[in-house]
Amino acid sequence: MKTAINKTLYKFAQCQIQNNSNGGQIKNSALATRLYEEFHFGQFDLTKQWLTFGLTDILELSKEVQDSHGVDIRIDPYPSKKDRINTAEKNRNEKGNSYAVSKDFILINSLSELNINKICHKISPLISLGTYIKAEDIQSVDHTAIVLVENLAVMANLNVINLASINDNNSNKNLLNKSNNIDLTKALWLYRGDVKPQQTTNTSYQFFRRFKGEIPLICFSDLDPKGIEIALTCHADFWLTLNNTNDVNIPLLGNEQEWYKQESSISFLQEQLDNIPTQEKDCWQNTFINLRTHRKTLKQEHMLKHNLALTLLTLTNQS
Repeated sequence: MKTAINKTLYKFAQCQIQNNSNGGQIKNSALATRLYEEFHFGQFDLTKQWLTFGLTDILELSKEVQDSHGVDIRIDPYPSKKDRINTAEKNRNEKGNSYAVSKDFILINSLSELNINKICHKISPLISLGTYIKAEDIQSVDHTAIVLVENLAVMANLNVINLASINDNNSNKNLLNKSNNIDLTKALWLYRGDVKPQQTTNTSYQFFRRFKGEIPLICFSDLDPKGIEIALTCHADFWLTLNNTNDVNIPLLGNEQEWYKQESSISFLQEQLDNIPTQEKDCWQNTFINLRTHRKTLKQEHMLKHNLALTLLTLTNQS
């Protein structure tokens, strides 16, 4: 069974066909080779420098793309992916050019109840990861904040997160003023999603950013360079992280590995750090500097299991 043609290869082949409607030659390239190997389109010359194709090749490719995507590669743009229900309207293969079922949905949870679209929904008394809801159906979030969560394990263990220091009167200057404290026991917790295509993070990020300026946005990520990068780039107003960054030194079995796997995020943060005046380095910057000194990291699971106190650090100026 041949691979379904993707958008890049589709546009490449269409361009060649439109420029040579009865056949022609394509200079050898990675895309030309894929067109030949995956779809048996044309023939290479003896020197392998040119891929020659004729009208028969065009018609055969057109028929195959018509069968798999329902479009004519000679004239039609590459079709946008649809959900499987809409694809099933005209196609026998409901998965063909369809995005994953989970793409439209987000996973949300709460410590109390879900307050969505001006309606209070009781949550199950049983421990669960939360509730999957179609993101576009949510018009309003009636919670104190939305917390974007990096790791799935957190979603089933909201009740053991140590939030006590957030309401401490003796909190340091990076914390919100007590009069402006956000009650995270009444927040909506949102799973960021996975890097796997079938569990894309795109929908969660889009949902999160949709409420920017309407409700406080908080990122709860791992204490590592990648976690800080996520917090800085997801449009969050606050970062939920360790109250005492020296807790990164808690005794754990095994050697530190994660720090040395995150060179890209370290470089990103170092570049950000270099552009900030010394007198303003009092938020995530000090946390990163501390991590850089210790060259250690902590996952959210460590924070929960060891009951480590958390705090809110400001990432953007509050109006």
